[in-house]
Order: sequence, then C-alpha cells, then structure tokens
Amino acid sequence: MSAGGVFSETLQSITTTKLTELSKRRNNFETKKKATQSVLSREPDQRKKLRLLLDGVQDGFGIKSRISKKRSYINTPTHPRLEILINNVERFLAQAEYDPSISLKALNNWERSLYATLYGELVTEWLSKEQESEADNVSETSEGFQQIKEESEARKQGRSQWEKLVFEPCETDQVAITAYLRSLFGNDGENTQAIQALSNLRKSVEEFEVSLSSPGQFNEAVLTWTINGLLASGLLSEEKRAALKDFLASPVILNEVADVLNMRMAAIDTWEWDMEVAVEQRRHINGTHHMFIDEDLLQALFLQYIGVKWSVFLKKAFRTFLVFPGAWSSLRKPVTDKARREYFLGSLDEKPSVQSTRQVIYNYIYFMSQLPNSEDEGYANEDGEEEVQYVQQSRGMQAYQMQLMQLNQAPAQDRRMMVPQQQQPQGRTKQKAGMGRGGAMRHRKIQIVPEFGFQTDYADDESELPENSPKTQMEIKQFLLHLLSTEILTNTRFHGEFTCTRSEFDSWSPSLPHSTIFCVLSFFGLSKRWLGFFLKFLEAPLKFVEDGPDSKVRTRKRGVPGAHALSSVCGEVILFCLDYAVNQKTDGAVLYRMHDDFWLWSPSHQTVVKGWEAIVTFSDIMGVTLDKGKTGTVRITKDSIASRIPAPIDPILPEGEIRWGFLKLDPITGEFTIDQPLVSRHVEELSSQLRDKKSIFSWIQAWNTYAGRFFSSNFGKPAHCFGRDHVDAMLSSFKQIQQQIFSDTNVVEYLKTNLRERFAIDDVPDGYFYFPAGLGGLELHNPFVGLLQIRGSITADPGRKIDDFLVAEKENYRRLKRNWIENGSVRNIDPSTGRNYNREMPTEFMSFEEFTKHREDFYNDGDEGALRDLYASLLEQPDKETVQLDEGDDILLNGVTGSVEGMDDGYWKWIVKLYGEEMKERFGGLSVVDKGLLPIGMVNLFRSGKVKWQG
Repeated sequence: MSAGGVFSETLQSITTTKLTELSKRRNNFETKKKATQSVLSREPDQRKKLRLLLDGVQDGFGIKSRISKKRSYINTPTHPRLEILINNVERFLAQAEYDPSISLKALNNWERSLYATLYGELVTEWLSKEQESEADNVSETSEGFQQIKEESEARKQGRSQWEKLVFEPCETDQVAITAYLRSLFGNDGENTQAIQALSNLRKSVEEFEVSLSSPGQFNEAVLTWTINGLLASGLLSEEKRAALKDFLASPVILNEVADVLNMRMAAIDTWEWDMEVAVEQRRHINGTHHMFIDEDLLQALFLQYIGVKWSVFLKKAFRTFLVFPGAWSSLRKPVTDKARREYFLGSLDEKPSVQSTRQVIYNYIYFMSQLPNSEDEGYANEDGEEEVQYVQQSRGMQAYQMQLMQLNQAPAQDRRMMVPQQQQPQGRTKQKAGMGRGGAMRHRKIQIVPEFGFQTDYADDESELPENSPKTQMEIKQFLLHLLSTEILTNTRFHGEFTCTRSEFDSWSPSLPHSTIFCVLSFFGLSKRWLGFFLKFLEAPLKFVEDGPDSKVRTRKRGVPGAHALSSVCGEVILFCLDYAVNQKTDGAVLYRMHDDFWLWSPSHQTVVKGWEAIVTFSDIMGVTLDKGKTGTVRITKDSIASRIPAPIDPILPEGEIRWGFLKLDPITGEFTIDQPLVSRHVEELSSQLRDKKSIFSWIQAWNTYAGRFFSSNFGKPAHCFGRDHVDAMLSSFKQIQQQIFSDTNVVEYLKTNLRERFAIDDVPDGYFYFPAGLGGLELHNPFVGLLQIRGSITADPGRKIDDFLVAEKENYRRLKRNWIENGSVRNIDPSTGRNYNREMPTEFMSFEEFTKHREDFYNDGDEGALRDLYASLLEQPDKETVQLDEGDDILLNGVTGSVEGMDDGYWKWIVKLYGEEMKERFGGLSVVDKGLLPIGMVNLFRSGKVKWQG
C-alpha cells in the first residue's frame, strides 16, 4: 500500500474513533434533551424552567455543581468550562429567586457538540470520497496532479508533441555556435575585458571540478539540504516524499545513504542510469500538461546534490563575470559634464539614483534568477501560483516563426554566414516595502576570495533593493509587472515614449538540442569527464508508466527533464549567453529574464530593435524557437496617449499583445487591464473542477487554490504603480466569478445548502465557513478581505504623483537658480579639489532642459522632488489597513491569529470582527468545538497536499 493510502486509513481510523464517541454522546444527549423539553413545556415559571434545564444539562454532561452538590452518573467532570458556566448560572439563579430585576435566559451549549459531530462527518466524507477515487484507478502520486484513465484530447496531443520532440535528435551546427560565442565574448579582439573575464570564468570551472573530486562529499548536513530541496522541487510522488521525510528523522538512515552516495560520487566517471526511468504526465492548474521523470530516491538525491552544487557555483561565477570591470555594459553611463553640473548644483551623489536602483534590481533579482544563491536556498511557489496560459495569433509572428523554421532547416554553411552580421559586441520580520538610500554600505569595494576567484562583495549597493524583495518565482514575475508599469509612467512623461517587447521560448525544456548544450558547456570550460556525465544524464532511458510494464523503453535525444536542478544548469548556461548578447548589442540595456521568459524595454525604440535582433540571432544559432502566443510589442508615446492612435512600431519587432496572466497591456494608455473573457473561460474550468469534488473539504481546498491563489496571482499583485483602479477591477472580477458560478447565490449559501442536504444541518453561521480549522471552522478563504485592506492606502492615481514631481522639480530649479545667482562665487569651487574652476566657466545658470537631462543619474538629499524616491514609491506595495477592534476583541483574537500559515493578523482581525459576534452568540466564544474532539492535526497535514485537478 502506498504512503498516501496508509496515511488516509490512519486518519480515517482516528476520525471514526472520535466520531463514534461523539455519536454516543449525541444520542445520549438527544434522549435526555427530549425528556427535559417535555418537562419544560409543562412548566410556566421561568425560574423553575431554568432550574429544570440546568439539571438536564448537568445530567447530560455528568457535571456536579459546587453550589447544589448535585452528582451525576460520571464521577470525574470532563468539561471544566461548562462546569464554570453551570456554577455561575446557579449563583445567578439563586439571585433571581430574590431579586425581581433579573431577567433570565435559557442556556444551551449542546449545539457545539452538534458541530463537532458535523466536522467529524465532513472528514469521514472527505476520506471516503478519496478512497472511491483510488478505487477508480486515479493516481495518488500527488494531490497537485491527477492521472486519468481516459485521457483528454489535450493530454493526448501534449504527449504526442512531447514524444516528437524528445525522441528525435536535433543536431545544431556546433562550429557556428562556437564562432558565435567566440565573437560574443571578445575573441575578435574588440573587448579585451570580456576575454579576461571569460578566462577567469573557465579557470573557476576547472577549480570547481577539482573540488567535486574530494572524498566524503555527502554527510548528514549535506543530505538535509539536499532532501529539503528535493521536497520543494515538486518532482517526487507523495510516497517518495513521505520516505524522504522519514530519512530526515533518522541519522542512522542518513549516514547509510551518505555512504552509498559517496561511493557513487567517487565513481562519477562510470555513473549510469541503473534502469529505465518512469515518465509521468501531470496536469497543472492552468490546464497545461507536463512530463516528469520518476527516478528512484537514491538516484534523485545524487542528481539533486550535483545539480545544486553546479547551480550555486555557476550563479557566483556568472555574477563575477557580470561585475568584472569593462566586461558587461552597465546601465549607468559616465556623465561627461558632471563637473559643470556640480559647478551649478554642488556635490552630486550617483547612488542611490534611478539608474543605480535599476542596475541593483537587475543584478540581485533578475540576473540568473533561476539558479539559487546557496545550497540551502529554497523558495517554492504555493499551490495555485501558476501563470495563465494564453495563445494569440499574429500574422507578423507567424511569418517570423516561418522564418525561424527556415533558418533552422538551412544548411550549416548558410547559417554560419549569418553569424557575423549579428554577433559583433558593442563595446524576514515584515516591514513596509520600500528601498533604502544606502548609507554605510554605499561605498563597498570589490573583494576577491581564494575560492574559485569569486567576488563576495559587489560595487552595487544591495541596500537599494526593496526591503521585502521578491523571493519565489511568482513574486519575481509580479515585481516585474510593477517595474514595467513604473517604467511606462516615468518614461512616457520624461522621455516622451516607451517601447516594450516580450517573448518566451517555445517548449524550452523538451526542445533544447543536446548538441547546443554540450557545445556551450564545453565553451565555458567543462572537462570531458563532466561533459560525459551530463550526456548520460540527458540521454535517460524513458518508459511511460501508463503504458504498462511491457511498454517500450526509449532513449531521450533532445531536451532536459522537468523540475531537475541539473536541467536548470543546462538551460541557464545557454541563456546567460542571451543575456550577454542583448547587453552587448544594445550597449547596456537589460534583458529582464525569468528562465525562458524575457522582457526588453527602453525609452529608445531603436535600442529595443537592436535587442530583438540579438534575440533572433541567438535563437537561430542555438536551434530554439519563440512561442508566438507569448510574443508581442507595445510602443507608447505622449502623442499616442493624447490622440488614442497606436504609435508606429518598427517592422523588425514582432507583432502581438503584451500579456501576463489575466492582464494585458493597453497599447494606448500603457495601463494593465484584466481580460474578462479569459477570466470567464477559466471560471468555467473552475466550475468543472468543483463539480468533480465529492466532499466538502476537497471542494473548499479546490476553491481556495483556484478561486483564491490562482486568480489572485494572475490578476497581478497590487502596487502603487497600478493605482486603485486595479484593486477595484480585482474586486469586481471576484464578484463576477461568484456570480458566474453560483448565479443567484454565493459560495457560503452554496455550502450551507450542501451541508443541509448531506448532513441535515441547518442554520449554520457564516463564520463557521471562514474560521480556521484549528478552531473547528472550514477555513474558506475570502479573497475580498485582503483587497479591501489595501484599497484605502493604495495610490488612487499614480499619474498624479508624476505631476506632483514635475511641479516640485520646476520649483526646485527656480530655487537653485536663485541661490546660485546670490552665491555664485561659492559655486565656483571644485568640491573634489577645493580649487577654483576655470575662469571661463559660464556666468549664467544652466537651462531647465540641461537641469533635467540627468535627473535619473543623481540623487540630491535636499531635493524634495527626487526622482529616485518617486521611482521607489511607485514600486512599493500599499500598507494594509485593517478593521478597528474593541477592547475585548484582542483577547478573543489570540486564539485565531497565526492559526493559518499565509494569512496575516490583519486578515483574521477582519474575519473576527465581521463574524465574531455571531460565533460568540452561537458557541459562547470563537472556538466552534473543543479541539480534543476533532482530528485537526491530521486534517491539516492531509490538506497540506496539492489539489488533484481533473482533465
């Protein structure tokens, strides 16, 4: 039996035991309740009626009162809170016998027992439905994906296309690739600094390979980070994940595993796949199907370790190349007239500035972002945080794809002739999101350390990063949208126009030619020993699980396996060349790249054109193609915004929309809007998935993942650069989602109806659905709350901030001009030398046009209109504003906040304030039932798995 099956049986056994005990108590209660109600109905006196009710409650619970000393059939009380209540009521009842001003109410706390029973029944329903699914041959390898006996058409097509790619070799021209790389990295003699940086990189590769030959690489500490990384990768089945967690709990097992893996590492030259590797097709929440190989655990650990070690090494090696003086063209250009500006304006700081902040963001967030910075780094997306897939048709892009196909099929000699034209180099305490201005760290020097010659410190100031810098791949993508919106706002106002092109490689992982991989790895200095290892890793013997034990074993001839650290190494080494090619072709422009998804923008239209030409050349030489559904260009100008007519785009740039998730960039206004028709199509898919869920718990888990995280992620993370309209659009979209699914009702009423029909439970309070499982609730997520928390604090109109800056800038110019005229002699001193400037320096203050020319290159602490501060503020996410609590609410809240990972205190304050009174009236507090009566811990563990998606 699989780990998942054993776990499910264990959970059901615990649930059944608790449910049986609850049923006994409930039956006993119902009997006594009927008898008590019969007596109460014949008693007209309110006080005597309460006494009879109190006696009935004591009898039912087996509680003796300190006041009346009444004893029941149970000697030891098990309900101390109820005993306190009964003691207090008896005292009040005694008062009421003498005090005519007391108005008494009947007390009945047994409703909480009813809800405990309901919770247990929901768990049993959930587990029984899961077992029914298993009986129907549904794979339980992962809650995140579901294999279906009868494949959908999309599933079949996905597998067919994948097989055509990976089992047919694609031989690229390695002579042309080598010539391209030699020219790109300065071997034509034009960039001697790039030649030196490349030489250093190759030397570090050689030293790193030597370090991998040292004995005893694996030990308990190493296996711990290796296992944790493997668990976060999404590669393994639930059964193997459970086994790895058992490994972590046993030092003995870890030491035995380390011994075996050390022997494998010592024999790396003769490493082979021990047997055929199972291939599994998995469906993602966005509807796409991906292939995963399922090797044995020891093999997976071995490959994970090697992949992570190479990843961390290459990240540091490439970053050292990035900051090598003169090798990489910087965004920041020398200001030739800086002395003249300081003559008029005084001393000027180049950091922090808009340009320095852009460079730091690229260096630390987007440069080689697919590779980890350290072995134990791991930032996995949550279930449901995946990008919407969208396919668009574009005549221009179709023609371009045809051109690429023809180039890829052209003879090697013809392709080599195309190379020189394009390849010439051109010489965790949460805080408010914001960016630092530097300070003590602003003037750090580059230091070289012995290990592989890496630089451990960089000239760029990391303190200029946002305080809550993005970590996960989803956060990095969300922050890119904030960057793009901020750049559109500032560039269209300050430079008059802005151009953006984005694209993504088509089927990057399965289509990557092995010949390209080996050629590039060899260029960067990998030895034949390690090239041989990579070849054997890639040419894995594959066998589809669903085809049965007698299915054919086939050798991979193209592409890299998904979710492997070694696959990231292969891809990122090649894509590093793309980053550098665009940088050199454009003389410093940044290619914001997240693995195979990349964005290029600039206020200079021709800069983007040059960058795209470099991308075309790279794609041709490396044997890869672009996804036309993810490719497009937008050009926004002041004139196009005013006239509502799109600006002309150079025909070299690809046609198509700029999209991400449910957002599309308006080519006229430069604002992101939500594509409602696309949302509606996914709502239909959500409805279908919800219909497939047979239990209340699995339904809520699917709702939280799809309607919560998936939609929220793809609507874009709110930020000041988006403005309040974006938040309002999200609120409206969530409202429409419920209306489309539930018609004339809503999610809570729908669940109430289900509870009534399935369990004959009526009049369920709304808070029961939203309260956390730790308090006996069903933990339904409310996406409106988080948005309403920030709606009041987000910038209503980010364009107004630009207007305010321009007004402040003009006023600052007038102030500086006035000060210079009044104190001109003081300004005639060179701040760097203390000597007088040339007597021929101008006697008239600089023009306003000259004053604004370098607004992005400097920061002036005394300038209230500093552009860098404005830039940083637009990138910030708004502060959350939550509801105000009464004096007693904080005590109640202690049992709620922190109950659910990922939900902040502000969210629970909102929930408690909205539903708390109803819950207190019904249950006497915020806890629906006593925790001991519920299998909460087991439920939370079981729910930590991913949702199974049908299709």
